[in-house]
Amino acid sequence: MRILFTGGGSGGHIFPIIAVKREIDNLVPEEIKSSLFQFLGGKTQETEVLLKENISFKKIVTVKWRRYFSFKNILDIFKFPISFLQALFKVWLIMPDLIFSKGGPGSFPVMLVGWLYQIPIVIHESDSVPGSTSKLSSPIARKIAISFKESEDFFPKKHKRKLVLTGNPIRQKLFYGSKEKAIKNFNLNGKRKIILIMGGSQGSEQINSLFLDALLKYIEKYEIIHICGPNNFKNIDLFTRGALDDAQKVFYHLYPFLNEEQLADAYQASDLVISRAGAGAIFELAALEKPSILIPLQGGAQDHQSKNAQCFQKYGATISVEGCNVTPNFVFGRASQILENKKTLQEMKNGCKNFAMPDAAKKVATVILEEI
Repeated sequence: MRILFTGGGSGGHIFPIIAVKREIDNLVPEEIKSSLFQFLGGKTQETEVLLKENISFKKIVTVKWRRYFSFKNILDIFKFPISFLQALFKVWLIMPDLIFSKGGPGSFPVMLVGWLYQIPIVIHESDSVPGSTSKLSSPIARKIAISFKESEDFFPKKHKRKLVLTGNPIRQKLFYGSKEKAIKNFNLNGKRKIILIMGGSQGSEQINSLFLDALLKYIEKYEIIHICGPNNFKNIDLFTRGALDDAQKVFYHLYPFLNEEQLADAYQASDLVISRAGAGAIFELAALEKPSILIPLQGGAQDHQSKNAQCFQKYGATISVEGCNVTPNFVFGRASQILENKKTLQEMKNGCKNFAMPDAAKKVATVILEEI
């Protein structure tokens, strides 16, 4: 059995693919488990993660269509034939039984070639507002898995029979974190409520700045685990070393990134999470029943993070902070209001439970195996 994965190169594309691959391994009978998994798409910083999961990685030229005027759009028109020809050759070499796409730059040429070769295609759309790649490729897909029910309205009626509501796949290992391990490995004091601050797989300069501008307020009341992103670590480490005295440093724990096991422990230890509103983060927070403050990325494609956050907020599971409210004092104030109110914390946990689809990866894996 050969399965070819394709999608963008961010953690939001790669981590759901890993979750689905693991579930396929669990569902396939042992006697036919000679499966081959490959990823074909644009450049990614998660290559080592893919290889660790026995998913080989092959790259093609990335083509991206921007919804605003840019000379890069003109350049990408000329890049598309190159990307298509690369996909034509590399898919032929692999000749998979099925192509599974997470959308994003680099995936459409692969799906188009798959259609020409009459290879079954399954798409998964993470966001509440589907991306252009998912909508454009929907006619050639056998099945379209969606994370949010609200996504249904964006696909033509004739394709709705293909839609399957699955949720966004999350890695099951995140359920097995330990607060005791977190206290030991992160050297937590453990006597205060803990806030986990993160901004996606590469960090968020906006979230980092919002936190650092109110650093002393947070440290006065709470204990912080801060995932700042690899590119931001050096500068933030220098800044916080100078800003905090020894007594304050006990309550601040800075990391460029956390691996899967560390992230699971950090989630378990935290009482509140401040995060971007990518679908991956939202479905992890929901499954783990973690109250949160979401700060959507502004100016993203179709403002998808804002729409994701609004869908999640309907359940009372989070507070989405946008526009003029995105200030250090406002975000800190909302964090304090949540953490100091047991009723609010419980209501947000209940909202997470009502929204969560923790078996999404298994559902998507089942759809894939049914189409092979």
